[in-house]
Amino acid sequence: MSDLNKTIFSQRVSALKDAMAQAELDALIISHDDEFLSYELNEDKERIKYISGFSGSAGYVVIARNFNPQLETRGIELSSNRGDETTVAERSCAVFVDGRYVVQVKDQIDSKLYQDFDFSKVSPSNWLCSILQKNATVGIDANCISYKEYKNIEKDLQALNINLVQTQGNLVDRIWDDRPEEIVSPIRIFNDEYNGSPSTQKRKKLAETLRDLDLDATVITDPESICWLLNIRGNDRKYLPVINSRVVAYSNEAVEWYINPEHFIDKENGEDIHEKLHEHIGHIDIFPENAFDDVLNRLSSSNCKVYVDPDSTNAHIMLSLINGGAKLIEGLGLCQKPKSIKNHIEVAGEYKAHIKDGIAMCRFLCWLDNLTRIETLENDESYIRRVEETTEADLAARAEMFRKVEAGYIEPSFATISALGPNAAMCHYNHENSEKPRAMGHDSVYLIDSGAHYKDGTTDITRTVLVGPHLSNELRKMYTLVLKSHISLATLIFPKGTTGIQIDAIARRPLWDYGEDFAHGTGHGVGHVLSVHEGPQCISSKRSMIALEPGMVISNEPGFYKEGEFGIRLENLMVVMPCTQPGMKHMLCFTPLTLVPFDTRFIIRDLLSQKEIDWLNNYHQNVNNVITNAATSLSDDEIVWLTKATAAI
Repeated sequence: MSDLNKTIFSQRVSALKDAMAQAELDALIISHDDEFLSYELNEDKERIKYISGFSGSAGYVVIARNFNPQLETRGIELSSNRGDETTVAERSCAVFVDGRYVVQVKDQIDSKLYQDFDFSKVSPSNWLCSILQKNATVGIDANCISYKEYKNIEKDLQALNINLVQTQGNLVDRIWDDRPEEIVSPIRIFNDEYNGSPSTQKRKKLAETLRDLDLDATVITDPESICWLLNIRGNDRKYLPVINSRVVAYSNEAVEWYINPEHFIDKENGEDIHEKLHEHIGHIDIFPENAFDDVLNRLSSSNCKVYVDPDSTNAHIMLSLINGGAKLIEGLGLCQKPKSIKNHIEVAGEYKAHIKDGIAMCRFLCWLDNLTRIETLENDESYIRRVEETTEADLAARAEMFRKVEAGYIEPSFATISALGPNAAMCHYNHENSEKPRAMGHDSVYLIDSGAHYKDGTTDITRTVLVGPHLSNELRKMYTLVLKSHISLATLIFPKGTTGIQIDAIARRPLWDYGEDFAHGTGHGVGHVLSVHEGPQCISSKRSMIALEPGMVISNEPGFYKEGEFGIRLENLMVVMPCTQPGMKHMLCFTPLTLVPFDTRFIIRDLLSQKEIDWLNNYHQNVNNVITNAATSLSDDEIVWLTKATAAI
């Protein structure tokens, strides 16, 4: 971080402490999330990035204004990511991240201003309990944290008589003078030919579920569920095609939709889409978004039994209902499971989207191989001269260019991770947050994790490819072990009722056998032209208790990361399907959706079993068959590349 940026962040922290003093707060917790608890944030909601520089997709910043540097740590084990011995109280600010970001955060924050912690080891409340006096007051914006997390923090602080209070608005916004404007996009109709189930049908099933559970209403606050329920899409979020709004659905099939009226006007052509929307979804009651607190009061004062998801509903909404005396029943959002289980139209769309994406990525990888021409290198200097003008940003733009020409392309499904050499060791590295994207010419390894939304479906793929000379035995070994981990999960046959937590270790076993592991989950759910990180299904050692069911789309992405040197991740999307093998029709399996070759130049063949070799050869043969039959636009050079890239090992 430059000296100028260090000064800027120091000034922002100072201004925030002044705002905290006015609010009579001893400390402030800033959550990554916005009021919809969304994974993807627009620039106007990137509060942690604004105050600290950290740009990851999860975490907390904690600012302490009044603290006692003489306090003992009260028996709380505090170990920073850096392993330094500086006492906690020497810095009044801290950033808390998960395992995906322990490397990245070090590069993005001023270590003299902030300490950084892995919050699986040290939580914000742990840190605050170690430095605050009893009866101190800690503020938090309850709109930007889930009720579950809010209550956990409150419980931890209460153990030492530290008070947690809701702030009036978000204090970061008070000091953010040049804050970007909020995006309010027009509603897009998501036609039934793509969704496979009309909104009226979905709403009827939701009402039936409420009646079966003897419930009167459910409050739905996550935009993905609402867009799925109403079969609409939008552009309120970068990379996430949703409309920000909230819904209350009743057991009598009535629906109240709380939304900014500007969403109904397409400003580009001046069109009012009310009539078109009514034809698409039928009648629902529409209210302005600022009337949502009114319905919370109404639900609280009535005798209604209201169902809410505490993980996807912010603490302000939950506390309003609870403090108002509402009869709450908590559980997984009633749209979550139905949304995650794709119908046959949605699954067919995913196959179509992945064929388009496979064509684009194969063309990109062919272009990249022609740029590097590794096998014909005469010396390192000629290689560097040929590629040194190409940066991580150029590579990401080129990959997107190949996708844009495919029919039905909408936008990227997330910010492309385009990482050379040591940058690939940061799981969620983003070259846009670097002061200068890394240039080619000095690294053997390039990792690209990217995807797109098409009208047909959503994609997400990671490939690690050879882009330079001097391929080490260590790189080859670790790539092969990650590939073994990928194949181990891809070939799994499992009984109905199996959850992600039960199979996570199966993907890690090949790495564990060599004393290695990775700090992120093995797989996440993927939405249908919705969030590329969709729940409730996932494959993880921590939070994957939902059974995998046919129609669910999930990623398979084991990895290995050596800080300061390189990173390897290999990701396909898969769909859960009934097994078709003889005698196994009562079991489930995974079918790959992604259609892009793995880089066989890394592979140490002797480390693979015959079963693994057969899977890889069969996968590559299928990639070759599907892409060559579907891609009439492939050049002769691209066909030659694909044939070579998918050749049996």
